[in-house]
Amino acid sequence: MAFRKITCFVTGGTRDAAALTAALLLAAPAKGNVEALYLRADPRDVMPMVGEGLSGALIQDLMKSLEQENRNHATKARDHLDRALAAAGGVWCERPPGSDRVSGFFAEAAGVTEDVMAAAARLSDLTVFPSVANEDRTAVLVGLEAALLEGGRPLLVAPETPPGMLGRVVAIAWNGRTQSARALALAMPLLAGADAVHVLGVDTMRTDADDVAAVVDYLAWHNIPAQYHKLSGTGGVAQQLQDACTAVGADLLVMGGYGHSRLRELILGGVTRAMLNQTRLPLLLAH
Repeated sequence: MAFRKITCFVTGGTRDAAALTAALLLAAPAKGNVEALYLRADPRDVMPMVGEGLSGALIQDLMKSLEQENRNHATKARDHLDRALAAAGGVWCERPPGSDRVSGFFAEAAGVTEDVMAAAARLSDLTVFPSVANEDRTAVLVGLEAALLEGGRPLLVAPETPPGMLGRVVAIAWNGRTQSARALALAMPLLAGADAVHVLGVDTMRTDADDVAAVVDYLAWHNIPAQYHKLSGTGGVAQQLQDACTAVGADLLVMGGYGHSRLRELILGGVTRAMLNQTRLPLLLAH
């Protein structure tokens, strides 16, 4: 299945450009559509936290300020989309069946971040997020986790700078778990069109790098030639994956997300969180 319907979460920040570029690159082969989704902060959600002891006039001023900030961020996000569409040779299109070129449109939503992003992900072939490197419980990270864990579809985390290409040389991080299998299955449209595919396995107490050879055989049944790599370098799993991706020239890494609980990864760290903190390589994740 091609990526015909993509949702890209935008904030009006500088990282929107890379996320929208990545989304349009993935939508282009199927002349798909990218919805740039901006989630408005509701001033009424903020008032209970700051309203204690404040006068009615001051609360009104704060609400107006927050509403103006929403408008400013939304305007910047829409400008990012206009520029990304122009660079991709795309057109504005809001309704199916779409255009004979890659297309996009801008939408705003209000509500609880987790609910909005999970619902959007469920009706998207792919959801794209800006980089969340070193972000701590921001709306972007909260939305990403909700889409990953509750959306039932794959998502892509963009790097900090716009990618020049995406999906030509694809690496797959394989650990034999359910999350890896789901990521592999959902990435098949990209793998089928890639110039090269590399399967990476790391020996740990819980995983056996020799298992990656079976993944190569599986891909061969789908006429996708792949090479496998048993990683035994220094450093943690995330660092070994990053080093291997650099060595093979990968422009995308496919991997399962949150094999452990989010709480454990937040407190103790984990491969998913470590990979989200890197800023160079696009990640295609599934849970």
